[in-house]
Amino acid sequence: MSSFTFKPGDTVALMSCSDGLPPEERPRIEALTGCLQAFGLQVEEARTLMRTSSFFSGTPQERADELNRLFADARIAAIFDVSGGDSANQILPLLDYEQIRAGSKPLFGLSDLSSVLNAIAARSGVRTYHYRTMNLVGAYAERQREEFYRTFFEELPDLYNFDFEFLRGEDLDGDVVGGNLRCLLKLAGTPYWPDFSGKVLLLESLGGGANRIVSLLAQLSQTGAFERCSGLLLGTFTELERQGEFGLVRDYLLELTQGSGIPIVKSSRIGHGEDAKCIVIG
Repeated sequence: MSSFTFKPGDTVALMSCSDGLPPEERPRIEALTGCLQAFGLQVEEARTLMRTSSFFSGTPQERADELNRLFADARIAAIFDVSGGDSANQILPLLDYEQIRAGSKPLFGLSDLSSVLNAIAARSGVRTYHYRTMNLVGAYAERQREEFYRTFFEELPDLYNFDFEFLRGEDLDGDVVGGNLRCLLKLAGTPYWPDFSGKVLLLESLGGGANRIVSLLAQLSQTGAFERCSGLLLGTFTELERQGEFGLVRDYLLELTQGSGIPIVKSSRIGHGEDAKCIVIG
């Protein structure tokens, strides 16, 4: 359940911690801005949102400075990262985790932002939100907007409720860490690697067939994560499922975790889908 709600007049910020948005994304940003304004929110664009002369919206230092500034700015009620790609982990050593703890406001993001969401939750203790705000102007916009409003304005759990099935076990409960499998693994061996002890480990992926996903799961297993976590929450594995190969990975994962016997849940409503729900990290 969310520990915060918006009220009309609150200001939210849009930014890109990962690759900057290309010019052709400007109409979608305008549509998202209009949607948030219709909720009664004021919208501010970060200085690091759109691409400059390269893939990036700024140098790693500029992006980190902007995120630090937004956390320090008492006017800003929440930060919606709308980027994706590959470069979010560049900013991790440059973030002011004490300031982020003091500012203690929601940061929303998905995909490559998994590195930032988990680093902030681990280093500052601030809960973050695994959710793509662009879903509000996506293929399921009407339902997403309704669930977003009911959750973050009326304190109802709509955006957190999702259908699932157990692949093993019958009970799974606890705080969540993780997110995109590939991007989470960028934290391995760094000071930002989460403590999985007693946590539910969320895993999802956009790209990758069975060979790539199996390789990434093997690496994750070798970190000891499966021995420490209390269970797995599997979201969508978009390319894998499109190729009809999820069964191969499911069987491998069941075998890989046989020793610990942890419960495993699968949901089609967590991940990169435009109908995806929100998961709180931390």
